[in-house]
Amino acid sequence: MSLAPEEQQSSNKRKSGGRVLSPRSSVAETSQKNRKVSSTAERRNKVIVRVPGTTANMGPGFDALGMAVDIWNEISVERASTFAITTEGEGSSRIPTEVGPNGETSHMVMRALKIAFEYAGESPMPPVHVHCRNLVPVCSGFGSSSAAIVGGLIAGLVLAGEELRVRGHGGVDPEELLQLANKIEGHPDNVAPAIYGGIQLSLVFDKELDAGVNQDVMTRRVPIPAGMRLVAYVPGEEARFGGGSNKTEGMRNLLQPTIARSEAVFNIQRTALLIDALHCGDLRMLRHATKDKLHQPIRGEKAYPHLNAMMQAALDAGAHGAYLSGAGPTVMCICSGASGDIFAQNSDERQEKAATEAMRQALESLPTEQTLTWGDGDFYIVSPTEKGAHVTFADPPFSDSLATFGSLDGRL
Repeated sequence: MSLAPEEQQSSNKRKSGGRVLSPRSSVAETSQKNRKVSSTAERRNKVIVRVPGTTANMGPGFDALGMAVDIWNEISVERASTFAITTEGEGSSRIPTEVGPNGETSHMVMRALKIAFEYAGESPMPPVHVHCRNLVPVCSGFGSSSAAIVGGLIAGLVLAGEELRVRGHGGVDPEELLQLANKIEGHPDNVAPAIYGGIQLSLVFDKELDAGVNQDVMTRRVPIPAGMRLVAYVPGEEARFGGGSNKTEGMRNLLQPTIARSEAVFNIQRTALLIDALHCGDLRMLRHATKDKLHQPIRGEKAYPHLNAMMQAALDAGAHGAYLSGAGPTVMCICSGASGDIFAQNSDERQEKAATEAMRQALESLPTEQTLTWGDGDFYIVSPTEKGAHVTFADPPFSDSLATFGSLDGRL
């Protein structure tokens, strides 16, 4: 199973066998209605999956837009005699790894694995050993929970020998993996780019206005402009975990249940401009297209005192756009000028260094109390990635033969 975007064409979807989730049923209900695994399906003993981090909303595209970034988590799952979870890397000291004799745990990878096994018809879930190597910052607005969900689902499906449909035969594509991931996460803006890579525009269907559609959500690929680079400031763990590990729910509770018509119109206009600018590769418009009135102002006022100052500093230093990544507290700015490897290009031709320094100075100019809380973080300079979640190892392998290509020793 490979979910690399090369296989996806314009609608970034792949065709295989399977069934369609009913949008009216929960994950648990759907799992209870599962069919038996086909006798031809090959169950596997071990699988390793890599999943990219993601940045959601991109300003005005609340719950609709997300982009995969070139920071990866690696999830290894192996059938075992007892359940076990081990973690290394980002957040390893804060992520709970306790697991009961039947797989009971709050660990998101194991929970996603359970749903995948049930969906594939292998229930109860067999004992597995899960090992996570995390590079995606946890509880930061970089899509760590979506990476765990998508990685766990793919790993479980591969181990159970289950393939899901992505493409259909007319109408709305089934995108079964996306439906499963969305039911766990609750919104598609992070899980869609985690699955498919690139920039994804997601849509949630309405049961009345979209009567007859069997899916909950769908997604469309938006092109990544050439030379685009990202500068992200990720506050330290103490700041990120200060409100608990479920930051997304807390940040959503800050939002008003209703908004003024003028603010709704503002976000509709800016989201449309953002999509157009990305399609046209017109990065100059991102300064205006990443503005928002729905979620960033209230979050900057109530939760993230570093947000507005750092966004403005990045724009003043020449960044094309700036926004709060997901539910925060990561501040993201969009730069350009990248052409090949960073060490093979004059740094003056690129914007990342100036934007990073300006954001750092803005952070240091905050009141001392705020700097102490939010200043102990790291800057990441990364690129978007067109590649989504993919399997790097499977036992037994998917193929018993390999093609050999040209190499430096002349072998063909």
